[in-house]
Amino acid sequence: MLTSPTMREHGSPHISWTEDLSIGHTMIDADHRHIFDIANRIQEELLEQPEHSIVGQVLVELIEHTGDHFLREEALMQALRYPEADGHKREHEALMHKVNALHRRFMDGEGNLSAEVAEFMRDNLIRHIVQTDMALGRSMRAAR
Repeated sequence: MLTSPTMREHGSPHISWTEDLSIGHTMIDADHRHIFDIANRIQEELLEQPEHSIVGQVLVELIEHTGDHFLREEALMQALRYPEADGHKREHEALMHKVNALHRRFMDGEGNLSAEVAEFMRDNLIRHIVQTDMALGRSMRAAR
């Protein structure tokens, strides 16, 4: 069962990793946890000091880590000869486009992006993990 985002004391959307989100691959699951950590740091920074330059730096960290993660997933899919690899890769491209757009908007001066970051995590990354990555995990386990 998917855990919904939890709320921290100051009311910010905080997305918590649970084992329900694990696909059963140590490196991929560690990547997912790290992506959650980065996104939550962005949320905290946006709420505390939306104009502060560290938000841009953390968004870049999210972009870089997510891009590296997607490359690892795509290499895994290639090694497995995963039949859904093309569609999965298209989702990665769409997710990277969205996170890059968030970064551009922040750099253009739209500092109040906390709701969009939470929505991106909840509606895009978590959905991708729960639906698309879980299917990859099932295929990976079947191939063992």
